[in-house]
Amino acid sequence: MSQDIENELRRALRPVDAPADFTARVMRALPPRPASAEVVMLDVVRSRAQPSWWSRFSTPAALAASLLVAIMAGRHVALEHEERQQLAGLEASRKLMQALRVTSQKLDLVYEAMQRPPPVTPPAEENRS
Repeated sequence: MSQDIENELRRALRPVDAPADFTARVMRALPPRPASAEVVMLDVVRSRAQPSWWSRFSTPAALAASLLVAIMAGRHVALEHEERQQLAGLEASRKLMQALRVTSQKLDLVYEAMQRPPPVTPPAEENRS
């Protein structure tokens, strides 16, 4: 069944050559071209030959402006990244100093404990039961 459908599609969609007089019939069906169209075409060609100031400089100006915006945005991002890095470094420094202070205090306590003479304990009494 699917073979039949495929064969029918191939037959229906096969290339067909156009009749010999096809171009002539299309050209006759078009409305006649007025003579003023040639003058309009010449004006279009002349206007393209001498571009206006705006059309000559608008594209380079737009490119320069977009380049400037990209540079400024990149600089802004870089400055913000540097500022975040500095803040992170300051925070790490603060935490390190706090840890060193705590360590110093604990070492002082250990040193003092080591310098004290051991407490004298009375001899234990024997259990006389």
